Amino acid sequence: MIHTIIFDIGNVLANYRWKEYLHAFGFSQEVEKAVADAVFLNPIWKEFDRGVMKEEAIIMKCIQHRPQYEKEIREIFQDMSDLVVEYDYAQNLVKCLKQQGYQVYVLSNYGKTLFEHAKKTFQFLKEVDGGIISYQVQKIKPDAAIYEELLNKYKICAEDAVFLDDTVENLEQAACMGIKTVHVTSYESITEGLQAYGITIKEVE
Repeated sequence: MIHTIIFDIGNVLANYRWKEYLHAFGFSQEVEKAVADAVFLNPIWKEFDRGVMKEEAIIMKCIQHRPQYEKEIREIFQDMSDLVVEYDYAQNLVKCLKQQGYQVYVLSNYGKTLFEHAKKTFQFLKEVDGGIISYQVQKIKPDAAIYEELLNKYKICAEDAVFLDDTVENLEQAACMGIKTVHVTSYESITEGLQAYGITIKEVE
């Protein structure tokens, strides 16, 4: 029986809208593509989530990838508060599950600066029972160690938990550890995926 529900954050409870964020700067198509390649599509972006390297060092790595666009790259890092935006349904979803007696946690790859903003603005974070954020433990999904951090910290039985994520590799690792999974592609995929495990989303009382 499911007792615990674990959510990823980006593209599950909040919209990681990097394309819209970047487009809002009004760069030319050429510049926008170059900055995207240097930052959001660059493997170094994952190092923000890992939390080992200093942020300025990561930004410099992005600049080295496209040095002629240093000004634009630094500009997009000035204030990323609109990069990830909470979904309208997120708080109600967590509240509903809590009212039904489930323990609810988050397990997410997230950099420190972005998560500090999320803590101030994401309403669903007030409702969850806890979680593990990658930069805090310097491990990122799908590394098995970050899942173990969550299971051990909150004494969660893997077989009694379901994990919702938008990335297949992250779900595959969870499944290897005995955790049930739901692949999130939309809000409907969340409700239908939970329903498959006998969990119904109802209106919050």
